[in-house]
Amino acid sequence: MMTSQLAEIPLADQSHDGELRKTAALSGLKTPASRRSVLRGVAASALTVGALSLTWGNSGRAFADETSPDGRVGWDETDCKGAYPEGYDEEPDASGQFKTAQAACFGGVISSDYCDATTGWHRADTSSDGQTKYTPDPSRCSEKASWQWKTPDGKVYRCSDGTTTVTANGQTQNIDTICRALVS
Repeated sequence: MMTSQLAEIPLADQSHDGELRKTAALSGLKTPASRRSVLRGVAASALTVGALSLTWGNSGRAFADETSPDGRVGWDETDCKGAYPEGYDEEPDASGQFKTAQAACFGGVISSDYCDATTGWHRADTSSDGQTKYTPDPSRCSEKASWQWKTPDGKVYRCSDGTTTVTANGQTQNIDTICRALVS
């Protein structure tokens, strides 16, 4: 193993025999690089890498504000801590395609059955028999209609709030429901 002492390392413009000479490095440039322009390039590179790294924290995907097809705005975070700073534990789905998946969403009966199949947001329709009405509810999560939830396996779901009104035997019941749709 070879080690060097700091004093043994020649200066950039010094030849191996100790004589000072101008180096040929960067001699092809029309204007030689100044210390200031080199530092400016290093700073610009650091800023570029720093800006790119902001998108790497969420599995290479930056979350953007979401807006439903009818103009409702959703959270752009994966835990809804903007509405609930202390957070809360996710709950499993009651039914639907994610019933056996890792839990996500909170605050009502959770299921993909409450989702509009085309948009992935809470349904806004009435069943063919007229007994069940699905209504999006943007006020349950601090005036937002949804939030994104990232599960430990790296999947991101949209949890979209709504109310399902069921009328049967002359009785009407309003149920807080959440549409769980896979985002990525």
